[in-house]
Amino acid sequence: MKDLQKLVGNLSKSGALSGFLGGVAGGGLTSLVGGKSSKKTGKKAIKYGALAAVGGLAWKAYKQYSEQHKATQQPTPKHTNRFDFTPATMPEQCFSQVVEDESGSGQLILMRAMIAAAYADGHIDETERQKIFAQVESMTLSMQEKAMLFDELRKPMTLSELVQAVPNAQTGIEVYTASASAIDLQQPISQQYLDALADQLCLPSELVSSIHLQLAAQ
Repeated sequence: MKDLQKLVGNLSKSGALSGFLGGVAGGGLTSLVGGKSSKKTGKKAIKYGALAAVGGLAWKAYKQYSEQHKATQQPTPKHTNRFDFTPATMPEQCFSQVVEDESGSGQLILMRAMIAAAYADGHIDETERQKIFAQVESMTLSMQEKAMLFDELRKPMTLSELVQAVPNAQTGIEVYTASASAIDLQQPISQQYLDALADQLCLPSELVSSIHLQLAAQ
């Protein structure tokens, strides 16, 4: 599993999160990584943590995908799938709302996605486990929800269960991004997991490529 806090720092430095979550990601998350706090954004930074970085990266990938689609003047695909990933139809706000959802459901599914992805190779080592513990503790979830996530460290969601829990297109993009950010792509079984996830979410291959390009740039 990758270091999510390092991902936050890299995204903040690159400007990928500029303006995302009302400025939280641009300044607040940098403060979070450095162990400092900001009066205006400190609470939100702690609340959303690395999940805001995932959302910002997912938005940037979708925006790039939309721009490429427009540049190549490809015909708008007909959608018979569960979700509609038509380029340039989802605003940035859709992506920020996934983690800003007061119910915590968006944060919950992204963490569940990360845990499931980290288990793609069949185990989570102690270092990975501690990173997950730290991220869960920073989230605005009830004690029951946090306990459920800790339980999932022993028995994570199956791929089909994860996909069925995805409520909309923007969350689907963030679920894939979260999974790809948490997984070891050097292992064939990990790549197989991501391929299966993209297939079951019916993500366009161009959008999947854009997500990986954004991750590789961090």
